[in-house]
Amino acid sequence: MKPIPDSKQLPIARRLAPPRFSTLCLLGAALLTSLPAAPAFSGSDPTLVTALPAVRTLELTGFTRARAQVRLVAEAAGRVESVSADIGQPIPADGTFALMDGTFIRLEIEQLAVEALRLEDQIAFARREVERHKELARQKNTSASQLDGLEQTLRSDTHALEAVGVRRRILEERLARTRIRAPAGWLVTARTVEPGQWVGEGEVVGAAADFSALLVPFALTPEQYAALSAAGEDIGDGAGGLQLRLLDLDRDKARQVPASVYRVNPGFDPDTRKVLVDLRIDAEVQPKRGGLRVGLSLALPERTGAVLLPATAVEERYEEYWLTREDGTRVQVMRLGDAGDQGSGLLRLASPQVRAGDRFRLTED
Repeated sequence: MKPIPDSKQLPIARRLAPPRFSTLCLLGAALLTSLPAAPAFSGSDPTLVTALPAVRTLELTGFTRARAQVRLVAEAAGRVESVSADIGQPIPADGTFALMDGTFIRLEIEQLAVEALRLEDQIAFARREVERHKELARQKNTSASQLDGLEQTLRSDTHALEAVGVRRRILEERLARTRIRAPAGWLVTARTVEPGQWVGEGEVVGAAADFSALLVPFALTPEQYAALSAAGEDIGDGAGGLQLRLLDLDRDKARQVPASVYRVNPGFDPDTRKVLVDLRIDAEVQPKRGGLRVGLSLALPERTGAVLLPATAVEERYEEYWLTREDGTRVQVMRLGDAGDQGSGLLRLASPQVRAGDRFRLTED
């Protein structure tokens, strides 16, 4: 290491002009908002600056998908009578995707209606017979066994009528299930049936998805998930928060849209050891479909422990770089380069003795 020149041999210092000082103030505040950053200048002393953590930008790419998707299954075997929507079309307001032929079920319901009328007539006749034999029993003109037999017949016909009612409700439910339903307004994403086609019970005949909200799934490491959480909490004046870029809609200049965390999978994958996160796009996007390419930028702290400081805080002597602490002690650092998009005029510096939050003095040119 070369010796440090004595301060008496240094050239006469030139104080920093006020316009240059104002520029450095703005540059120190230009760090990404996803990381906590102290102001570049400390307190009321314009000769002190605070080291800021250097960050690296990680670019992730995901693809949109529907908020939810359901398979459409035939609950009863039969012939398809009609299909209400094709692929890409919305499910009608009544929620019907396809209708199965229910002719034989309706005929059975009519047969039960006739059976119910017959039992009602028998019950009415049996009730009159019971009342008449009760009067004869009071006059001692009939036996008790005959009255008991008539009452038993009345109870049997009543139970039979109730059983007919249960069978009718079963058939009505089967008839309702000949209508293959889906949530109204959802878009059809698959269709495997045509009118007149025979389908079996439990056969999948299509699929529908909810594109009212678009989700973008990501698999993040714990460090990336922490950066995502920090970005989501930093709302500020409305310009912060999570932002996604729609890469396919405008290739020249990707459109930025606000987003939020829709859900986080609490499960653990021992192979990837990543957190599965679904982000929801909180803006109107056209067309609403899956497969749109979306970009996510995350600001992560540099693993080197580098910090950002204005160039005026760094003293260069014989290709060595030095910082002067608040108490006057000097620290040698390694210059890693400019800060890039984190602020013009800031340098990335690294040293085992320098941490984010340390304060240093400005040098004199």
